[in-house]
Amino acid sequence: MRVALPLIAAALALSACSLAPTAPARAVYDLGPAAAAPASGGALAWRLTDVTAPPWLASEGIAYRLAFQQAQRLEQYRDSAWAAPPAALLTQRLRQQLAAMPGCAGRPAALLAVNLDAFEQVFSSPTESQAVLRVHATLWPAGNASPALQQHWRLERPAASPDAPGAVRALAQVVDDWLPQLAGWLAVSCR
Repeated sequence: MRVALPLIAAALALSACSLAPTAPARAVYDLGPAAAAPASGGALAWRLTDVTAPPWLASEGIAYRLAFQQAQRLEQYRDSAWAAPPAALLTQRLRQQLAAMPGCAGRPAALLAVNLDAFEQVFSSPTESQAVLRVHATLWPAGNASPALQQHWRLERPAASPDAPGAVRALAQVVDDWLPQLAGWLAVSCR
């Protein structure tokens, strides 16, 4: 009996562990597949530095802000994350898109630097939110013959749902909305 009682207690303790609620699996997201772009087939049109971002965007966390409650506080979804920091995801998407863009005819490849300033879901109420992308780009023409050009963008898109999946879909879409604007700006720089 003295031997059986500790064994029964150990079995009950182990079975209690299996009944405890488990934490939900962490969802990992990226920007999804890039839109199909025809290959340019020519020489490298643009050299791209890695996208940079401020320290608060250096983690894989999916950021959100409750502007209706405390706009100065940046939060991250607990059970959801990006597959890489947002700047790395944006670098990958830009490299895919820039490889397909025609360059400036007769000119060597210019250097493009992109800085990610904001990449977050901003709530104006508990059920209403916007994906916000703020970026600025600097283009240094090859050979230092021309001055550097700089452009700033701020894009917003309503999130379909007030959660991490809604944030991810809206942020991925706002990146896809921005890429043609960047392409247009680069095309104008060739003139």
